[in-house]
Amino acid sequence: MANKIEHLEVLAREIEKYAGGFENVGTLTHCMTRIRLVLKDNSKFDADALKQVEGVKGVVFNGEQQQVIVGMGTAAKVFSVMNKRMQNSGVASEESSALTPEKKSFSIRRMLNTLAAIFVPTIPALIGCGLIMGLINIVRLVAPGVVEQFPELFKLLKLIGSAVFTYLSIMIGVNTAKELGASTSIGAVMAGLLAMPGLADITLFGEKLQPNSGGIFAVLMVVVFSSKFEVWFRSIIKESLDLIVTPFVTILVSAMVALVVFQPAGHYLNQVLAQGVSVALLNSGGGAVATGGILGGSFLFLLLTGLHQGLIPIHAEILQTFGLNYLFPILAMGGMGQVGSCFWVLLKTKNQRLKKTLVGALPVGIFGVGEPLLFGVSLPLGKPFIAGCIGGAAGGALMAFFHVGIIIPFGTAGLSLIPLVGDGQILDFLIAVAGAWIVGFIASMIIGFNDPEK
Repeated sequence: MANKIEHLEVLAREIEKYAGGFENVGTLTHCMTRIRLVLKDNSKFDADALKQVEGVKGVVFNGEQQQVIVGMGTAAKVFSVMNKRMQNSGVASEESSALTPEKKSFSIRRMLNTLAAIFVPTIPALIGCGLIMGLINIVRLVAPGVVEQFPELFKLLKLIGSAVFTYLSIMIGVNTAKELGASTSIGAVMAGLLAMPGLADITLFGEKLQPNSGGIFAVLMVVVFSSKFEVWFRSIIKESLDLIVTPFVTILVSAMVALVVFQPAGHYLNQVLAQGVSVALLNSGGGAVATGGILGGSFLFLLLTGLHQGLIPIHAEILQTFGLNYLFPILAMGGMGQVGSCFWVLLKTKNQRLKKTLVGALPVGIFGVGEPLLFGVSLPLGKPFIAGCIGGAAGGALMAFFHVGIIIPFGTAGLSLIPLVGDGQILDFLIAVAGAWIVGFIASMIIGFNDPEK
């Protein structure tokens, strides 16, 4: 245990060192696999030196962020160590700086990073509750008599598993307000308002209100509005009146705008999305297969640019609309195609350092953590990356053909999704994964690669 703690300390210390020290760090955040740094001076960041640190699986510059890939689970632990060191150094942490946000010009990249910061903290709860629901499905499949023998227990498990989906909008409201430097409690209230059952008893301007009709899109729009309004109003109100007047005016104004503007707008967006998914992914013709192939084959390019973060609210909305997310399993095949292509590299390479990287990266890649393979093997070599995309296209096409969905909006990929796929879809899912592996392997064998000498 001591060795693990020491390793985390070393990683945190080395990242701090090669980032130019904490005085050069503007914000410090993390996702499932990466430490994310926005630096004041990027010229002080030594990516080459950091890549040589044991435990660092890759370094990526994404827009305004320097992202250090350290792996699933490790990222949260390293962040905790770094955050504590940052606070002890006297430099303001990301949390404290968020309370007085800088005014920055709008950019697509900043918007995508904000979306990631809003949704990524919900992933542990989504995965945990999703696995409970998956466990119920598996037990119902392999031992239905157990469910009949203990009905109350499985009712309770189902209640526990569905808890995150009941309160997901409130979690998103809290995270959105936090990211925008507003009151998290007001963010929770605005998100909760849109789901209140009592709305169904109210008619406004001749239209009957509908709880939850705007979905996640409405929650995001409402809480962004309320947060921006709160920050603006607080800047013009006298400090002596702020505590009482600001929340009163913010909630009253935002609630009316939410119900009149954002709830209907979110409902319209939901209808458009539902129609698009039905036509593109759920039709029984070749269109769905072609769409799945394009999405599965292109996802790694989206991942490299960071544009995949813009899909996060779409994943959540598809789940709320259809009960399963049919998009995420298709996109996950990009990583599975990469696994297949890199297996061929492992068999053929004579480079011991590359072989060691592959031996460590392939097992986690199989279970859906693809960054070590992507940034450590396939992307630097080039041709295996293309072969992986071809494998991803095959897997995505098969996933769309079988209409496989998962019971959470997003999360880890690969074989770790097995308990999370829809009822009776495990075999279909495994066929699609195997297709991505096989086609990726064959494509890599045909295209080949240049084995590095060093």
